[in-house]
Amino acid sequence: MRILSLFVACIFCVISLKAQPPQIGTYTVDDINLPAEMDKQVCISGMKFYNGKLYLASERCPSIFVIDPVKGALTQTINIQVPANFEMEGMTSYKDKLYLISENVAAIYEVSIPTGNIKTIQTSTPLPAKSKDGDGMEGIAANEKDNKFYLLRERNDNMSKSEIYTFSVEPGNETSPVVLKYESMIELPLENPQWRYSDICVDKATSKLLCLKSYSKGKFRQQFLEAIDIDNTGKLVVGSLKNVPVENFTDASNSYKTQRYSMNLEGISIDDDGVIYIVSDNTSGKASCELPAKEKTILLQLKKK
Repeated sequence: MRILSLFVACIFCVISLKAQPPQIGTYTVDDINLPAEMDKQVCISGMKFYNGKLYLASERCPSIFVIDPVKGALTQTINIQVPANFEMEGMTSYKDKLYLISENVAAIYEVSIPTGNIKTIQTSTPLPAKSKDGDGMEGIAANEKDNKFYLLRERNDNMSKSEIYTFSVEPGNETSPVVLKYESMIELPLENPQWRYSDICVDKATSKLLCLKSYSKGKFRQQFLEAIDIDNTGKLVVGSLKNVPVENFTDASNSYKTQRYSMNLEGISIDDDGVIYIVSDNTSGKASCELPAKEKTILLQLKKK
């Protein structure tokens, strides 16, 4: 009986181990040289790896820049007809379209890659408005396998928590190609108002939502990468938030800062091989998109050891 019990226990342990989501290893960080065009006041605030290229969304310029991550070359600029008072903060892809989320006027837009035409996406419940402190909708990530969208709110009204909303994708109508139906919201506590989450993306290989987190006070910055488990229905697992180790992340950030790179990290994406890309917003306030910026845009590349 004892041998049988041990055998059953071992089988249970094997099944339990197999049921656990794949673990994320330690990453190293390096930068990719970008062309001089990205040193202008381009205000990159969202990014998505799609079909071998990185699509970079500008916060205040009506443009999406397409970068070859291998060569670090600008291959295309997509001009979009954005609405008045836009402030694009995050980007993802779903099927053959790009999706942008705006903070100033909280809304989601679908972008046709070939034409740059945009359409407003309907949501079953209004998105949270931008707060008096300037915090609002900051990131967007699509989960094509489970037909979900995750939307990040940078901080709540009292700046004590960030929020991630889950919406399911439903068939659209004549005015909206898809409709997003609210399902749930989870909160990510913040130690103090100097902390924030600035973007999210789905790592489909490990079934995790990657979250870009930072601390900023004056010239001092700290950078962190975290992950939330996604279950087999596309639901975010409450209480599963964990740190993703990145070697010398903050030290590298401070080093790049001394080289006149902006370390206001705003966009994150991951490619088919598990390489993570992070990009900075190099302009604050009103942008003059054709003029040089005080700081350069940085594109970081994180690879597993």
